[in-house]
Amino acid sequence: MRVGMATFALCLLATACSSDPTTSAEYEALERELESVTTERDALAAQDAAAAARYGAAKATQEALGAVMEDPTAFGTEDEVLDLLDAMATPDVVSGDLAFGGIGTGFWRVGWRNTLFNNTDATIHTWRTWLSEDGSIGGSLWSWTGTAGNGEPFTLEGLELSRFNDEGLYTEVIMLYPYEDTEVRRQFSQGD
Repeated sequence: MRVGMATFALCLLATACSSDPTTSAEYEALERELESVTTERDALAAQDAAAAARYGAAKATQEALGAVMEDPTAFGTEDEVLDLLDAMATPDVVSGDLAFGGIGTGFWRVGWRNTLFNNTDATIHTWRTWLSEDGSIGGSLWSWTGTAGNGEPFTLEGLELSRFNDEGLYTEVIMLYPYEDTEVRRQFSQGD
């Protein structure tokens, strides 16, 4: 009887050991779960890489724009500077200045021409810039100082809010002021 039981136990053990565990339903479920988690991990890694690339490109664009604003004459003629600024934005960039003419497409180049070259003796100083972790949204705090239309000095302070595409180009730029639009226009034309 003892030999029979031992033989029976060895047969059970041999059967269990010889069966392939990778054919079980549990194993297949674990394999599907691992595949799903791996796919999700890879997608998140791709999103992180894209966000890091957009951040780097948007930061470079922000810094290039800041350099142009600090000294536009260092970048060539008026048209060369405006061409350079055009290259920093998408062709259909939505831009505008709430105090000086609304928001829409087609204002980017005109706005920069008026800001930097329209017989306005003025400079722009950027006090602070920021950029979201994924590089999609940014902005700056700035002051625009110069001589108003009547020869009096003016200083306008404002806030710029921007959106960037995956290549780090501006897709939307809006200028805002901490005071009424009529006051912005008055200071620009009459001074402080």
